[in-house]
Formats: sequence, structure tokens, C-alpha cells
Amino acid sequence: MSEARQQTSQEGPVPYRKITAERYISADYMHAERDKLWARAWLVAGVAQDVEEPGDFFVFDLEPESIIVSRSEAGELKAFFNVCQHRGAKLITTDMGNMATWTCPYHGWSFNNDGTLCNVPDAERFSRGTPEDELALKSLRVESWGGMVWVCMDQEAPTLEEYLGPVMEMIAPFRPQDMRLVEDQTCQLECNWKAVFDNFGELYHVEHIHPQHALIFDCPTSTAEYFDHGHTRVLIDGFTVNSRLPIPEEVPPTQWAQMETLGLNRDDYKGRVLDVRRDVQIRKREMGPALGYNYDLLSDEQLSDIVQYNIFPNAVLVLQPEEFWILRSRPRGNNPNQCYWDKFALRMLPDVDLQKNAKVEFPPLQNRANVSFNLDQDVDGTARPEHDEFDQEAIIAGDKTMTITLDQDIHLIRDVQRGMHSRGFREAWLNDDEARIQHYHNCIDAYMEN
Repeated sequence: MSEARQQTSQEGPVPYRKITAERYISADYMHAERDKLWARAWLVAGVAQDVEEPGDFFVFDLEPESIIVSRSEAGELKAFFNVCQHRGAKLITTDMGNMATWTCPYHGWSFNNDGTLCNVPDAERFSRGTPEDELALKSLRVESWGGMVWVCMDQEAPTLEEYLGPVMEMIAPFRPQDMRLVEDQTCQLECNWKAVFDNFGELYHVEHIHPQHALIFDCPTSTAEYFDHGHTRVLIDGFTVNSRLPIPEEVPPTQWAQMETLGLNRDDYKGRVLDVRRDVQIRKREMGPALGYNYDLLSDEQLSDIVQYNIFPNAVLVLQPEEFWILRSRPRGNNPNQCYWDKFALRMLPDVDLQKNAKVEFPPLQNRANVSFNLDQDVDGTARPEHDEFDQEAIIAGDKTMTITLDQDIHLIRDVQRGMHSRGFREAWLNDDEARIQHYHNCIDAYMEN
């Protein structure tokens, strides 16, 4: 077992506490979350590449709050509540851009992108004056780490480093900060934000609604780990098959594309399908420079497998050497039965200089980047993709996709939310494989009860 798999901050059973429908369907519970949970935790606001240059900004909406993340003209990373200090109007109504100053659309008050007040029309008519210090935009704590921007509304909360703990060190070898955004999607779901997050807290459902996974992952042998502050990690063997099923004689088609990219002949593995995983690790290590990837910081297991971090309260980070998914759930409006489900997909762009200096020649292929499981985007990462927002019916109708696996989850999750309203549902009855959900909700309770 690798060193990465041995690291954990908590072992043994997770203490049982009831998980009832109230936290999914109650408007009162939803409103209490605003003060007790969202206002106190560190949150993934967006991707760091969107605020790389002075003047860059983006808006992170967490209803009813709206937050501006900005790179000031002096190069400092800033975060502010998106509200004019004059009469409370929303200051910025666009998703992102680059501006030195922001002007309120209501009365024309202007603020520099470092939050300072810079212009008040008819300032002489304010008998109380317009003190710049008092009327500057109200700031939040903000940090950039792992290719993500994090914000926190609570000045007394732990630092981001304390909050994430060992997760930072574990993620670092993947170098997510060096990846570039290739897909930016938001799906409007008809479920509570915790219902979809729970879905990514267990693998118990995978064999039932994701049959394609049985021929490329081995979920039954996954390793789950638990950390302080409600975070969890799960490690899943890739380039293999479900160990509960008969071992196929030939390599399943789900693995062909990646094997071909690595120059592996699937016909060589007849009768020895379980050898593919190790050979993929060896081949990636050998051919990394020719592929344009630096795998030096990664373990062999990290070259072939899936690692997923559930970061409390609402972010799922899925990592592979060549790609990084940030999945995020957010409340939508005042309805506890609705949420936003965001997906940022980032890709490690091949290093051209590394390829030029590679000591091992590699046969030319049209799709060299496709050496992992989920890289189905047809963009090269050189231009930022437009944000695409749609409702779950577009997924169900087949008009939109967030990849087949996420689409399958979206098909099901609305019925989970509907079932929560039934008089016939008492509480969630979790098995040992769903202990990450229990760990997560125990942390929610700690916030909500304090």
C-alpha cells in the first residue's frame, strides 16, 4: 500500500447521529445555514486563473450573498461583498471581467478594484460627508491555493491552511495550480444542495447506476479516509475491473483509448486484464516527457487511479495527473428543494519544451492528452471557456452533458429529494460504505448546534 493510502487523520467507525429529512426540506433549516454554516466555513469561490492579472474580477454568488473576487491594480487578491455602500444596490451585475473601477448602476458611486471609494456624484450634498474609510467595500478573507480562490466571511475562523490540514500536502503533487480551465458548467438541480453532495460521499450506488465503472474502476476495494473539519478522501483503483465480477478475458473497451494513447496493445493483455493497471503506471512513468507531462512528484498509484476529496461544506475535488474537476453545490434562491451544481474542469496542458527534450521517442498520435478517464473536452485550454448554465431537464433530454457519470446522478437525484418529503421516510440508514456521509453530517451538526 502506498504512503498516500496510509495517511489519515481519523480511523475507525464514525459516530452515529440521525440524518433526518428536515435538513434537506426545511426552509427554516436552510435559513439557519446562512449564519451558522456558510458564514463560518472556507468556500471555493472560483478558479485562480480568472484573477491572474490586475483588474481581473469574478463574482461568486451564494444566495443571498454575492461576492466579488478581484485582483487589484497593485496585484493584491481581494474579496468584497458585492453591494454598494450607498443604498445597498448590487454593484457588479456581470459574471467576470477586467476593470480598474466599478460603478454602481443605481446612483453612480464608484469604487476602485481594491475596494476603496473613489467617486460620489454630488458629494457636497451629503451633510454627513462621504468618509472613504467607512464607505469602502466590506471585505472578506481570501486565499489562493491549488488553482482555486477560497473565501471566508468569518474573521475568527481558522486559517485556510489549518482548515484544510493534511489535504494540502496530499493534493500538492498533482500541481492543480498549473492546470487550465477547459469547461465551466452550472446545472440547476431540483434538490437540496446537500443531497447532491451526499451522492459524492459514497460509492454504494455506483454498481447500480454507473455500470460503465465496473470495467475501468474497482470501487469495492476503495479506501476511505476522514479528516478534521468534515473533509474526506477516497482512493479508487483505475485501469482495472470490479473485483466482485468475473475477470473478463479481454480488456474492456472503456480502457482502449487510454491504452492506445500510451502505446499499449490491448491484444497483449488477453487473459491478463489485471496487469493493465501496473503497466499503465510503468508506461506513464516512462513516456511522461514525450507526452509533455512531468510525473516526478506523483506515486505510481497516482498515475493510474482516481482520488477524490470532499471538502466541507460543498466542494468535491477529483484529481488525476492530467486533469482536475472542481464540483460544487450551492443553494438556489429561498427554496430548500433547489440548488446549483457547478463543474469546473481543468487540464494540465502538455509541456512543449518537455516533449522536445524527451529522451524517449513517442509515436505521433492525434490525441496525446487523452491519457486519463474523463478528458472528453474538445478544447485546448488556451482560451477560457464560456460559462454554460442549464437546468436538469436539459441533461435528462440529452441536450446537455456533464459527462455520462454526472448525467446519471442528475437523472436520479430529483427523486431522492422528492422522497425526503414522504411521511414514510424517517431517517437515513447508512451502511459502513457510507460512513463519509455520516462524518460529513456530524460536522454539519457541529456548526448548526454552535
